[in-house]
Amino acid sequence: MVIGLILISAALLAIDSRLRSALIAYVSFTGATLWLAFPRESSWTALAFFSVLAIVKIVVGPVALIMLVRRYHVPEDLAPSVSLPWRLLFIAGTLLAAHEIRTMTAFSGIVAAGIVFYAILTSMLIVLLHRNLLAHVIGLLMLGSAITLAGAVFSPGLPGAIEIADTFDAVIATVVALAIARALVAFDPRLDIRSLRELRG
Repeated sequence: MVIGLILISAALLAIDSRLRSALIAYVSFTGATLWLAFPRESSWTALAFFSVLAIVKIVVGPVALIMLVRRYHVPEDLAPSVSLPWRLLFIAGTLLAAHEIRTMTAFSGIVAAGIVFYAILTSMLIVLLHRNLLAHVIGLLMLGSAITLAGAVFSPGLPGAIEIADTFDAVIATVVALAIARALVAFDPRLDIRSLRELRG
């Protein structure tokens, strides 16, 4: 059930063009990946770090995006770069790629290897398939969750704190992206990446 939730929510994130439904899919995706990566036999310190990470990803990130949209009246259209049939085709290609990676000799003994690569590839796909910077922030947050899942699947014996450290860069990048998005609102409320081409230093 959890794996199915990851598959469906990640696909919806890449396909959908509305911020509200994308945030619901993101929270579902992140909750499912964090559930699989939960350090059940770790120390209280690792559990505390994990809890903080979960709060940042599931609560702070989405709330910050919603506040940005409401305060500056930012359009909630994520501005897909390609049409729906092409987005569906990309998702099918991502599923196929994840399946092929899972069948490789190096990953044949790891049950959830395909899910990990699907989560990582879909996170990058969201950034590539949308022009709106809000979609890029969601993609970065998703990538952090996928990295946490990868640490739990490929290195289950490592301390939970190390797995959490893997997502630090993604979280920091998200904070920076939100700051840039807030500054760009004054320039162009659409938050379209094409606006970056018009900026001159």
